[in-house]
Amino acid sequence: MKPWTFVIIFFTLAVHAQFQFNFNSYIPVISDGQNLSKAWDGGFNTPQFSTLDYDYDGDEDLLVFDRSADQLRVFKQVSTSSGPSYEIDLRAHLFFPSNLHYRVTTYDYDNDGRKDLFCYAVGGIQAFRNVGSAATGLEWEAYSPYLLSNYAGPTLNLYISGADIPALVDVEGDGDMDILTYHISGEYLQYHQNQSQELYGHSDSLVFILKNRCWGKYREDVTSNTLFLNDTSSYCTDGNVSNPELPTTEQAKAHSGSTVLALDLDQSGVLDLVLGDVAFGNLIRLLNGGTAPNTNSPMVSADYNFPSNTTPADVQLFAAAYSLDIDFDQKKDILVAPNANNVSENENSIWYYKNLGSNQAPVFVYQDNDWLQGDMIDHGLGSVPLLTDVNQDGLTDLLVANFFAYKPLLNKEARLAYYQNVGTSTSPSFVLVDQDFLNLSASNLGLRLIPAMGDLNADGKPDLLLGRDNGQLAYFVNTSTGASPAFQLQTNALSDANNVAIQVPLYSAPQLFDYNQDGLLDLLVGHKGGTIHYYENTGTPSAAIFSLVTTQLGAVNVQSNGPDGYAVPHFFRFQDTCYLVVGALDGRLHFYDSIATNPNVAFHERSPDFLGLSVQIGAYAAASIGNLDNDAHLELLVGQDAGGLFLLENEPGSDLSLDAIDLAPLHIYPNPNKGAFLVKGIQGVCSGELISLTGQVLLTFSECQDQALLDISSVAEGTYVLRLENGQSCLVMKQ
Repeated sequence: MKPWTFVIIFFTLAVHAQFQFNFNSYIPVISDGQNLSKAWDGGFNTPQFSTLDYDYDGDEDLLVFDRSADQLRVFKQVSTSSGPSYEIDLRAHLFFPSNLHYRVTTYDYDNDGRKDLFCYAVGGIQAFRNVGSAATGLEWEAYSPYLLSNYAGPTLNLYISGADIPALVDVEGDGDMDILTYHISGEYLQYHQNQSQELYGHSDSLVFILKNRCWGKYREDVTSNTLFLNDTSSYCTDGNVSNPELPTTEQAKAHSGSTVLALDLDQSGVLDLVLGDVAFGNLIRLLNGGTAPNTNSPMVSADYNFPSNTTPADVQLFAAAYSLDIDFDQKKDILVAPNANNVSENENSIWYYKNLGSNQAPVFVYQDNDWLQGDMIDHGLGSVPLLTDVNQDGLTDLLVANFFAYKPLLNKEARLAYYQNVGTSTSPSFVLVDQDFLNLSASNLGLRLIPAMGDLNADGKPDLLLGRDNGQLAYFVNTSTGASPAFQLQTNALSDANNVAIQVPLYSAPQLFDYNQDGLLDLLVGHKGGTIHYYENTGTPSAAIFSLVTTQLGAVNVQSNGPDGYAVPHFFRFQDTCYLVVGALDGRLHFYDSIATNPNVAFHERSPDFLGLSVQIGAYAAASIGNLDNDAHLELLVGQDAGGLFLLENEPGSDLSLDAIDLAPLHIYPNPNKGAFLVKGIQGVCSGELISLTGQVLLTFSECQDQALLDISSVAEGTYVLRLENGQSCLVMKQ
């Protein structure tokens, strides 16, 4: 019988750097000769606008909710030498309810001077009462899971389609908030009257009845945006509701979407309407023929080219109008933006109409179609940054890929934007040189062209790879002879050692990086499925040959609640240590340390949501890390669904941090063992795995005590890795 030998080898979680980051905007960006004052604010796709004094300083701040990524951003009103302006507060979303979807707006329903929050609830609308103060900060109190309305007998969920934007407005002028929203069929505008004044004599409640099922006495055609005024259907001929048609599932299928803005445009004392339709890009103005606000008077005229006194709104698809004072002159202007998620213009998508009249007699004049947006880096839907020296001048430039941008007639095109660094080695400054670098929009290479750069032929010039939506890689040889970059597309897709085109399961995201530190650039490719393929470079510096090693490098998988992950890997070395950040569909940046040299050993995932950025990012996260100013601090660029970028800098003491793991060692006895051992020092961790030295997970366990007795009798004799969910690891031997 062999004597037992006690062997305990601990994998220490050595942390060589503290990762503490803060949002920053110190790097200037110039486009078309203009400095982008909000370059790093993230871009927009389908924004919705409202105002709120979120910091209780007496100034109305701007609330922007982008429904394409369910992303909320707050722009604080600040004083500058040239007057009031907006400045983004990228942490303000933390003070709002989570899990916001489809729509968000504000309205002070209880007249306490603090605007409340109204957002989507399943099949309707939910309210959050503002109960904060300057002393306590922004706080919310849920009014109810969803608002109810009495449908002439039964009290039901006040139905509002998820695609609709209703009008929250005081229809009668009695001080409480009513709701105008479309019937489930989409033909008729319903008036839900707030009964707060009628029942209680004050306006601090949200108690509704369906007052009228054809407010304005018009009907919308279900197959077009044609409106029939003074409609004679039964819905429109009578006044108050006696026996309304109740919501049904079948009816719900008929309504696609409408937006409603209600305001008095002609000093008549009654509300007029500005409407948008899901299948059209224009706005329709309806003028109310009445004179008393508490009557259901008919709409008497329709203008399909609102505002008709200037450039009519045309946002490509599903226009929504918002009334708010955005230029601080005490007169409410009009903003128009698409409300069609991911199916409309996403670069020049915020139309601004300045009110040159008054609030009582507004005159809206077109100013531009990229308000706020034009001051940002914004390349449509989805952005993937790459920090690299494109023109070989020793300065780090910036390439930005997009998923796609919408162009006229709903055509999609993927591009690569080139920002040249025209600053210095210690003071970077980017200038947009080419919005469609290499004319890729006409290349027919597909959508979501994700770049990677590296010298693959030892000529001293970085070559270019582009990930494609079909999973292959386009290869461009650098043919530059001077300061102007030039790349030649190779006829065939990049191939592996067997001369077979390299292909992953759709939406390839490549990186060229010397993973095994042999002096040759290896190829790492993420993809739609969420894992990373590793191709080792088995060639020479002048002739790269890529050989597939594994399709699951480090056991990385960023899938979330489904089969898709859209992994975008970014390996980097800092202070002689290798790290990995992986962007994902769910907006998270997954951070890995303890990167094993053996590609079959699972990497240690130190954080599934690096810096806790997922809420700010939205969806389709992607990262690039570099040292742009040659100081001791890294810069982190984050791309995301809205098409813009966020800039963060690694600074000790920053708000966002990934702290070092400091854990007591595990104690295992006996080790080696004959099939069972006691492990102590778990410290509340509830799960762990037994892994072979090749990375195969053999057993899992779940224990929540400080110690656990683990049975490994089912595995063969050998040496294994015990890994806990908190990152602690050690070797275990069975004899």
